[in-house]
Amino acid sequence: MVHCAGCKRPILDRFLLNVLDRAWHVKCVQCCECKCNLTEKCFSREGKLYCKNDFFRCFGTKCAGCAQGISPSDLVRRARSKVFHLNCFTCMMCNKQLSTGEELYIIDENKFVCKEDY
Repeated sequence: MVHCAGCKRPILDRFLLNVLDRAWHVKCVQCCECKCNLTEKCFSREGKLYCKNDFFRCFGTKCAGCAQGISPSDLVRRARSKVFHLNCFTCMMCNKQLSTGEELYIIDENKFVCKEDY
């Protein structure tokens, strides 16, 4: 009898999925974070399954502004060796979102002030 790697119960269904060289019920192949069904592609770490967004949020590059994960689909800004979400790349005085090529001043490595507020 084959047991599911997700729920540990026997697989009596007509079909099963083979993920990470283990058998799974179709309904048990889901992201361990958001619980969405993983029907086409999945990512894994330490035997756990993740959707693309949650995998990169948990294990990918972190934003230097908010320390949250940066998804491959997120638009970013770079300053020196750091990466920021667009929403985190703002003037700390007026909260204006700073654009590529705009003159700015770096404060404490992860904070910025626009030219006008400086």
